[in-house]
Amino acid sequence: MKSYNIIYKDEKTFQKFVKKYKLKEEKALLVQVLSGITEEEFCLSLAQFIKKELPYANIIGTTTAGGIANAVMYDKEVVLSLSLFKKSTVASKLYSFEDDFNVAMMQKALVRENTKAMIIFSDGFKSNAEALIENIHRTMPDIVIAGGRAGDELFQKTFVFDEKNYSDNGCVIATLSGEELHAKSDYILAWTPIGKEMIVTKAQETVLYELDGIPVLDIYKRYLGKHILEKIPEACAPFPLLLKKGDITVARDPIAVTQEGFLQYAGRFEVGDVVRFSFADIEDLTDHLDELYGALSRHCAETIFIYSCVARKALLGEKLEDELGVLEAIAPTGGFFTFGEFFQSSEMAELLNVTTTALFLSESDYTECEKKSFAPKHTFDSIKKSLTHLVKMTSQELETLTIHDPLTALYNRQEYIRIVTKKIKSAKRYGEVFGMMMIDIDFFKLVNDNYGHDVGDHVLKKIAQILLKNVREDDFVARWGGEEFIIIVKNAKVEALEKVAQKIQKKMLQESFAPVPKVTLSFGLTLYCEGDDEDALFKRVDNALYRAKENGRNQYIIG
Repeated sequence: MKSYNIIYKDEKTFQKFVKKYKLKEEKALLVQVLSGITEEEFCLSLAQFIKKELPYANIIGTTTAGGIANAVMYDKEVVLSLSLFKKSTVASKLYSFEDDFNVAMMQKALVRENTKAMIIFSDGFKSNAEALIENIHRTMPDIVIAGGRAGDELFQKTFVFDEKNYSDNGCVIATLSGEELHAKSDYILAWTPIGKEMIVTKAQETVLYELDGIPVLDIYKRYLGKHILEKIPEACAPFPLLLKKGDITVARDPIAVTQEGFLQYAGRFEVGDVVRFSFADIEDLTDHLDELYGALSRHCAETIFIYSCVARKALLGEKLEDELGVLEAIAPTGGFFTFGEFFQSSEMAELLNVTTTALFLSESDYTECEKKSFAPKHTFDSIKKSLTHLVKMTSQELETLTIHDPLTALYNRQEYIRIVTKKIKSAKRYGEVFGMMMIDIDFFKLVNDNYGHDVGDHVLKKIAQILLKNVREDDFVARWGGEEFIIIVKNAKVEALEKVAQKIQKKMLQESFAPVPKVTLSFGLTLYCEGDDEDALFKRVDNALYRAKENGRNQYIIG
């Protein structure tokens, strides 16, 4: 396969381009019309002209917040990305969501047994793009999904189109099919969380109303300054909200202010989502390009389609071309800047923000990529870079102080509440299971009374280390308060909880707590049950611990 990019100037120049590369009679040709000009008549007329010159081409078009061609960024220009397939077929169609669109209908029209990739452009404001790709992925989980939401520079008007029509509430889809076609996708984020975690307390689909019970605009005003309200949404682009969706870290940027004064985002939120503000890790984005190349070059490709976020472009500016250059060093690139990027992992399809996503395509069976060299073309403001490092390190240090118990260095009660809330949400959404242990030091008051608080502190610290060393690395251990500890055990059954308790009991007998002759523990054990909230789960484990102490201590009870 081969790919060509051209910045559209006029009809005559394009006709010369078609003639030069002998494209007119090609049967498997995908043309992406990536338009920085957001005039419907112009885009439709251009697509019709291209179809006339390339009668067998499949044309998909979108408005953009900038085009990408061979690692160069273009504003208010039209990038034409033409991909010629030798062993694959292309199919495409425009859909309006105001009509009776359904996935089964689209699948019948565009998908074959050997379809490997699907490129989707949707409008940037009206449609529920997240639900669209989730439904497609659910129906066709083995097809790699790429593309993005249409953009524009002014956050005012977006649409998608082909040579027949356009839609500001719809999508245009192209499928790529072939036994010898290879398709992989990947993405780059490198945004660092900052500040405290906040809980989504009111949201509906893509509109966010409240965080921690506070109106969302008040949150932005508090943490980003009141001046931010004058230029929402574009001023918020460098500081997206981060949240976890399965194994993917997802960023969310606002794209509009609703009439009621709330914020609409490219992707949706759910009540209970845990979010944090974030900022670009400029060191990661600028100082580790060799490592980035090493990670991405495992996807051997003949061409790469790039769909990158306008927020990334807004913050990094021309420096972003170095990141794009890493991809260009692997294979020729073309793409555009979006209001949200479509990405599929092994488990799910997600609408991302603030990322650079890439679709790697090849019709050849490469075993390893040809090593190519690349060099950064741009420098980054050293003061901004130093400031970013200062903020990142300070944030990490403050976070450590905020979530840890100062005496034992275990996590504190506040962090436990955050983690258990996330665990319960994950259990409800993905069916994950976990167990909980609450532990009390038997007769600890006597230790303090008889030996003093220094010895008591020593006992607390030693037990904290025993707990940490006798659970798995991904289990969670916190000091609940006083002489009580709490452990969340991942993927646990009752037998596993019992083994952990027995292991800790055995270790306690082997340890010396001198001058204290003997220290024992009482345990309450329980498993998460369907329908539990944090209060119900804690009440059950606390009651089990109470019974263990009532029954004579130095034992565990299952609740």
